[in-house]
Amino acid sequence: MSLDIEIIVGTYEEFLLGYQLLSPGEPQKQQFKQTFADKSHAGSIKSLAVLGPWVATGGSDDRIFIYDMRTRKQAQILLAHAGTVNTLEFSPDLTHLLSGSADGHMIATRVGSWTAEGDWHKAHAGSAVTHISCHPSSKLALSLGGDLVLNTWNLVKGRVAYKTNLRNKRTLGGSPECLSWSPNGEYFTLSGPVLVEVWDIKGANVVRRAKTPGKPICVAWLSEQDCLVGLDSGRLAWISLKDAQEAAPKALPGHAARVKDLAYLKGTLVTASSSGEIKVWSCNLEKRKLVEIACTNIDCRPTCLGLLDLTQFGNARPQQKPLLEKELQAKLPSTAAVGAGSKLPAAGGFVTIEYDMDEKAEDKAGKKPEEAKPKPTKIEPRQRKPSKTKPKDDSSGDSNSEEEEEYGEIEDVKDD
Repeated sequence: MSLDIEIIVGTYEEFLLGYQLLSPGEPQKQQFKQTFADKSHAGSIKSLAVLGPWVATGGSDDRIFIYDMRTRKQAQILLAHAGTVNTLEFSPDLTHLLSGSADGHMIATRVGSWTAEGDWHKAHAGSAVTHISCHPSSKLALSLGGDLVLNTWNLVKGRVAYKTNLRNKRTLGGSPECLSWSPNGEYFTLSGPVLVEVWDIKGANVVRRAKTPGKPICVAWLSEQDCLVGLDSGRLAWISLKDAQEAAPKALPGHAARVKDLAYLKGTLVTASSSGEIKVWSCNLEKRKLVEIACTNIDCRPTCLGLLDLTQFGNARPQQKPLLEKELQAKLPSTAAVGAGSKLPAAGGFVTIEYDMDEKAEDKAGKKPEEAKPKPTKIEPRQRKPSKTKPKDDSSGDSNSEEEEEYGEIEDVKDD
């Protein structure tokens, strides 16, 4: 297990939080240290992507914020979407950021220049794009949408290569979730109400079907053969491809509330529950065991999390300071003082000091207005102006006919 990891958490309360583990001496007793707290979004954070030095967050305010963790500053704001940003994914070669939104658009943004190089405004027949997962080769990607179609994207040519119709796949229900590639890209997962399927990319068939003791919410691959699934009951399900195709997964204790997200990096597993609880585990792949090494409550409701590898910065670690130095800095109570009933501090207003010129005194004294001494007046708080919403881009309306693209045929997948 590596402690050179920073935990990045997005919350319903619009906060983006960072934590690190400190070891006071005993490896089994780790402590959380908050590294930053930022509140740039004007709505809850719905999606998060972390790769290399970059952190991207998407929210219900239709915006995407990009942070450079080398300088720990905000690098860019993307305003291309006109709906909630449901999913974000960096390509493994770190050349593009893929984003999907409730407006039906799927956009590929160039990393560095942050310009949109591809915008498919009807990626799923105009319905919302809910999930995107990029293949480790960075040449393929999978996407799910409200049309219940699984799209396979050729990222080299920038178009859909194949479509798989999931409407007849009754085991996956009306909204398949947990779309994720395995580390080597040979398998990917899909989930239904009480079931997780592992698909083989070579044969385009299901090689593992596991019924879970609850609804699957999120998934993280530990190796090419093992993955962990977070359930709405708070438990974790360990699924291995070494078991029989229909074998039940191994159920493990996790949280008392729903598991909202989980991430795995360098032998360290981090899980977050809807109650605000964050846990760090060490994984034993051979025995299929999890050992809890740290736990805290952030007093917010997590929606997503990611892990930042600090070893990439070498000895020149980024400074532990707030991401943005604003006049109004969002502050959170320290995790050591967080209680069950504590609340987030309310943001205060701006305070200004104004000076008025006493014109009558100036006339009597025979001085020019600019030479008179200013007279201080009382201090009054200045109310914050409502945030400006970005105008919607109507230039890509449905009035213009779309160019026809060559797609693969839609395959009707039937129950086995």
